[in-house]
Amino acid sequence: MISRLLDHAPKLDPREEHFLLPSPQPGPSLFLRRLAPETPIGEAVLYAHGATFPSALSIAHRFDGRSWRDSLCRAGFDCWVLDFHGFGAFSDAYPEMDEPAELHPPLGRAEATSRQLEAAMRFIAAHRGTARLSLIAHSWGTIVAGCLARRCPELVERLIFFAPFTRRAPHGEHLRLPAWRLILLRDQWQRFSPMCRQGRRRCC
Repeated sequence: MISRLLDHAPKLDPREEHFLLPSPQPGPSLFLRRLAPETPIGEAVLYAHGATFPSALSIAHRFDGRSWRDSLCRAGFDCWVLDFHGFGAFSDAYPEMDEPAELHPPLGRAEATSRQLEAAMRFIAAHRGTARLSLIAHSWGTIVAGCLARRCPELVERLIFFAPFTRRAPHGEHLRLPAWRLILLRDQWQRFSPMCRQGRRRCC
């Protein structure tokens, strides 16, 4: 596997390292962030983000000067985070994203995306000279991580799910989703702001 350091990407921390590695899909590259621990204990952890937040806005985002990633590093973990295709500024987009979203079926299905996660895990394991690492997954990323753990259990030391998806019985009409969509700041604000959620309920 041929990878390279990425020097021009803005760093969220001066000690952060950036890597581009080949995707299992032809052409595109995947972007990895690494923040080494202050006091290493020899364990590595990889974070898989959800459907609406890249790594810079989730585990690596600092509230009042501290992020979840910072806490993991201070506990001694070698912390890596991956941006899936179509997320963040430096993992390549899918080629279909150059066309209108209505022309293609949904991109980034869980089983296919788990191949991206596997590529990152194998790169980190080779980079560190270890066979296994722990995996933290959030929201939609738990489905991706579950697919990976089922297919490649030998890569996984521990599997941690944060806000996982659960199976629900389908109801109503089947929705036809576009290939991709942009998530704007106001979309996230409406999802997580209590006042916005109450306003939507009043309008329904």
